Amino acid sequence: MVIGASATFGVLSLWRMQTRIRVLSALLTALSYMKSEIADRMTPIPELIEALIRESDPPVDRLFRRVAAGMGEIGAQSLYFIWRTAVMDSQELELRDTERQSLIDLGRALGRYDAEEQRDAFAYTIRRFEGYLRRAEEERRNQGRVHAILGIVVGVFVVIILL
Repeated sequence: MVIGASATFGVLSLWRMQTRIRVLSALLTALSYMKSEIADRMTPIPELIEALIRESDPPVDRLFRRVAAGMGEIGAQSLYFIWRTAVMDSQELELRDTERQSLIDLGRALGRYDAEEQRDAFAYTIRRFEGYLRRAEEERRNQGRVHAILGIVVGVFVVIILL
């Protein structure tokens, strides 16, 4: 039982790494979609957000649900404020501070500049998230097995001590 509990810690760590990769990948897909819709098709932001709710994988869809919920406040609140609040409230994404800040920074450009400047802002954010995804994949490759094996080894070690 002790070995199983320790192994579970290792496996949970590996699962969290995999979940992080899935979230970063889903965010990259959403950012690419947003870039093409805003810069190429000139899709209005409210329409785009509704499409992202339908098209995005969980838990990323919840970020866009929060943005959509805040869209009723446009006028009283800026789109940037609504975007920033939605990003900050999306704790289920489990973003690191730099990743969260990259998304917040993107919000400064949303709807404020012409299509080309918004394209540049999306391109910059996409490049950053591609880097975050690469690092997360490297972490999983380098540390994933170590976490799983350490969980088992610790369990065996505890059993030996208890005998």
